[in-house]
Amino acid sequence: MAEKQSQLNSTYYGPSIPPQDQSYQRRGRSRCCCYRLFKCLLKTTVSVILITFLAYIIAWFILYPRSFKLHVTDAKLTKFNFTTNNNILQYKLDINISLRNPHKKVAIYFDKIKANALYEGQRFDTESLTELGFVVDRKSTHFLNATFAGQQLIDLDDHEISDFNEEKSAGVYSIDLRFYLLMRFGIGDFITGKYKPKVTCELEVPLSSRGNSSTARFQTTRCRLYYLIARNHRYV
Repeated sequence: MAEKQSQLNSTYYGPSIPPQDQSYQRRGRSRCCCYRLFKCLLKTTVSVILITFLAYIIAWFILYPRSFKLHVTDAKLTKFNFTTNNNILQYKLDINISLRNPHKKVAIYFDKIKANALYEGQRFDTESLTELGFVVDRKSTHFLNATFAGQQLIDLDDHEISDFNEEKSAGVYSIDLRFYLLMRFGIGDFITGKYKPKVTCELEVPLSSRGNSSTARFQTTRCRLYYLIARNHRYV
């Protein structure tokens, strides 16, 4: 037993232990730095996404559904003839619209407004309502007008032709308008990115002509508003 203890306490004369590889230590430190950098970038990206998402949610609840109101206040249809042998629609439609900004602290910038006129789901004319943009200030209303006139080839099936003849007998036609807008909101010095809402109006328009007017009168129609995503918010 004493002999074994003396062997354990005796000096070791075996081969030397090699020093730890320095390149391995450097690789370890490099991996650690890369991991920390990746973790930092991930946290930053997630934070930016969350902040942007919350900003959109807040802007949505502030601006919608009271963003603006569009009404067709008057519509005058003086020509609406469809010829079955060549499928040509001849028309003349004048409309007046109002844009109402109900906000107390938000101005609305309208950059572009385009209107499509449709019958039985088929577009027969397109008009631009703005050559230059305009601003509808807080708690105010802006008025516009447009004229659709000309002729257009449209393809109506037998059922749609029957509907046209019924409306012709009644003297009132179902005409749809679709407005495509490019607009922004101004809150103090902050101006939002460009929104691209679509507005649809389902109109019942009586036909009127010289010396002969339908007993029906056009009723002011409120249009339905749909939103698309906004981008590029900025300060001015």
